[in-house]
Amino acid sequence: MSGMFGPLLVGLLFILVPVLVLIGVITLLRKNKTGMRRITSIPAGWHAAKARVTGGNVEEAIRTRVEDDPFYYPMVAFEYTVEGRAYTGSQGVERPYNYAGRAKKTLAQYPVGSEIVVYYNPERPADARLPKK
Repeated sequence: MSGMFGPLLVGLLFILVPVLVLIGVITLLRKNKTGMRRITSIPAGWHAAKARVTGGNVEEAIRTRVEDDPFYYPMVAFEYTVEGRAYTGSQGVERPYNYAGRAKKTLAQYPVGSEIVVYYNPERPADARLPKK
């Protein structure tokens, strides 16, 4: 009877270890997804401020491999005032595109001089974000 216990234990390990690894990977992926959502959303308690678009450009993402297709980010620069002090910021809007023309079209929604709303951290007013459209 004790001779069967060893192979049974090894068999259970071959099943149990991959299942535990899979559970760990799924947990990390879910945690990362919520972390990314948290970064792009406006945190609770941040204040709204009127801002003015000061510029914009389309930036190409750095590729890790030469054979990768390029991605383009529409970036908006803005300035805003909190309690009489001026601040500047910039942020990518919407999402990256694999076609520069689409990124330029998105950027056209933010003409220089137009008024937008940004949200800033009241504890660190220099930290501001554009809301998602």
